[in-house]
Amino acid sequence: MERGLAPGGAAFAAIPWGQPRQSTNESRFMMRIVSMLAVLLALLQAPALAVPVASVVTTGLRFPEGTVFVGNTLYFVDYAASAVYRLDDDLPVRIWQQGGCGANGLLEYHGGLLVACYDDGTLRQITLDGEAVGTVDSTAAGEHFDRPNDLAADGKGGAYFTASGGDEGTPGKVFHMPRSATHPLEVASGLQNANGIALSPDGKTLYLGESAKDRILQYRVAPDGSLSQRQVFIDLDAAGLAAAPRHTPDGIRTDKAGSVFVSLYNGGGFAILDPHATLVSEVALPGRHHSNLALSPDGREVYGTLVDDDPLQGPAGGLYRVANPLLP
Repeated sequence: MERGLAPGGAAFAAIPWGQPRQSTNESRFMMRIVSMLAVLLALLQAPALAVPVASVVTTGLRFPEGTVFVGNTLYFVDYAASAVYRLDDDLPVRIWQQGGCGANGLLEYHGGLLVACYDDGTLRQITLDGEAVGTVDSTAAGEHFDRPNDLAADGKGGAYFTASGGDEGTPGKVFHMPRSATHPLEVASGLQNANGIALSPDGKTLYLGESAKDRILQYRVAPDGSLSQRQVFIDLDAAGLAAAPRHTPDGIRTDKAGSVFVSLYNGGGFAILDPHATLVSEVALPGRHHSNLALSPDGREVYGTLVDDDPLQGPAGGLYRVANPLLP
């Protein structure tokens, strides 16, 4: 969070005629003293900056991901359990589980939920109670999806989603599934670990986390949903974030003002950028990794995921809640 000093100043008293004049060194010394006092006074008069402190909402999860609000209810997935949960009174309630899916991303979709299955390469549509609705497993041309990761609404009843790509050179991609379509269309390729995805409030800009390069890309969105004008939005390792070996983007969200919230899988918390890629705020969080986040419906709180590495038991995760640092 950027800090600013409240305006402050000091008046220098005139030296009366007939009084001995100070030497140049003494004058400079006195000016430094007065300047230091002025800065101290300004600091004392400046309002205290609120630093949001996160609280852990629930634990006992393995690898939570895919946080999304439907109304006032938070839904999320646990990748390790390949399951979808609903948060009731700060307790996770499992509503759906499918072995082999590797549930990773989640999106409110047509009155229910769309689940990105990272392991089996499919999208599963379910109701809010976990009833199966349908499965999408390929494009119209029969192309399958290599590790579906995260999803974003297109604002027109359709959805975008990322396919991370493989470890053997398979490129990451972005697909768009218009509202009336039965199969998605490939709209971007040539990515290295395509991950979090979000649209600007006006729907004209798409943000994409390229995790292997610790950066966020942006695309221009055409009325038909196609993407163009790819460019680097921000290199997170050069963004002035808290010192860490890497700052790896994972889940991405935007608010109504166009601010971009980036969950840092590596980097200690989440960052907030304005639409011009200027770092606005950074929030440190408990846990080693932070894969996703969601803004509460009133925008006053951020809910997200945290995971710690346990060399014996595997990952141990939970959910956190913290005040939105952009609001008073």
